[in-house]
Amino acid sequence: MSADLSLAELLALVDIVDEHVDRNFPGIDPPRLLREVQQKLDAIVIQHRKEVGSPAGKVSKRAKAARK
Repeated sequence: MSADLSLAELLALVDIVDEHVDRNFPGIDPPRLLREVQQKLDAIVIQHRKEVGSPAGKVSKRAKAARK
């Protein structure tokens, strides 16, 4: 499954996951799966910011491959 989300949508999704973790696991480590979701979302946001910051018209090969 592939979905193209804007940076604003990605950040909103990160906020939702973080809020869920904070509310349901206060002061303790969240389950491994939730931690992995948070890490993957963070990596996607960082990659998205790099692509947005790159010169216009240049899309990395990894980004093209990820869309397929």
